[in-house]
Amino acid sequence: MESEPGTHAEQQSDGGEDVLASQSRTLRNSLISLAVFFAIVVLLLLAVPGLQSAARQISDANPGWVLAGIGFELLSCVGYMVLFDLVFGRIGRRLVTRLSLSELAVNSVVSVSGLAGLALGAWVLRSRGVSVERIAKRSVLIFVLTSAVSAVAVVVIGVPMWLGLLPGSRNPLLTLLPALIAAAAIVATIVAARWAGRRADRFSEQKGRGAVALVAISSGVEDALCEIRRHDPRLLGAVAYWLFDVLTLFAALAAFGHVASFWAIAMAYLIGLLANSLPIPGGFGAVEGGLVGMLDLFDVAPGSTVVAAVVVYRAISLWVPALVGSVAFLSLRREIARPAAVAEPG
Repeated sequence: MESEPGTHAEQQSDGGEDVLASQSRTLRNSLISLAVFFAIVVLLLLAVPGLQSAARQISDANPGWVLAGIGFELLSCVGYMVLFDLVFGRIGRRLVTRLSLSELAVNSVVSVSGLAGLALGAWVLRSRGVSVERIAKRSVLIFVLTSAVSAVAVVVIGVPMWLGLLPGSRNPLLTLLPALIAAAAIVATIVAARWAGRRADRFSEQKGRGAVALVAISSGVEDALCEIRRHDPRLLGAVAYWLFDVLTLFAALAAFGHVASFWAIAMAYLIGLLANSLPIPGGFGAVEGGLVGMLDLFDVAPGSTVVAAVVVYRAISLWVPALVGSVAFLSLRREIARPAAVAEPG
């Protein structure tokens, strides 16, 4: 029995609309959760005696530095867009802009180290005709590049700080140990990619999920190394994505009159944000606690100032990408309906 012309295409379109509607509801509910979270934070600051001094300081924040922090966070978003263009540029500049910002919106309200945003991107790219294998490889590539910047930064800052060449702490538990762990993680990632490549060669005839995953891990890491050797200027997008977010935290502290060492703030940031890998929406609570604890250990400011600065930083770093990305996400429906600019090879 023959199906009527257009039936299959209409079913695909209806299925895509259902998925987009589901993603839209998830993002909307996550934004509501984000608003509730900050409302609870404000109530705690006002109600808990030990935190009331931090609440008073927030109202005295220098608006110029707060605006600078918002500007830095916007530049961080631009950095991710530039990196996304390097990895997925063949899908067209318009879709690159909307999809990269949409991923940032999802990542700002759903934690797990950016994997939630990559999942959204994978679905959109699949709807544009990009092969599963290509999506897997490029998603691993962008994850490796963004993670590599943080890992390298821990080594580049931690070792000189331990040696006393950079201001901060000389405590090996706060400097040398994280640097050694980061270096080991870099080596382990490369070794794992080589192993995955050998395993993928043995199962080259198979098309199951396991084979696709092995190829994605191997090719994604190898592609990252190739991109680094190519010195493509767009790689600076990964650096900007990290650097300007650190500067947002720097501006939040400066808003309360404490212009501490950038290196100490950066190291505290790198270790403190490890909590963002926990499967908690937006990392709520865990990230704030990690940042407050690490900034206190690095002695960048008095305790109440640190709490106030972290609240301001998290408000900026979550709401800026969430709001900008939500606007981009709403425009994805129209963008997905258009034919792909250039079909990527599988």
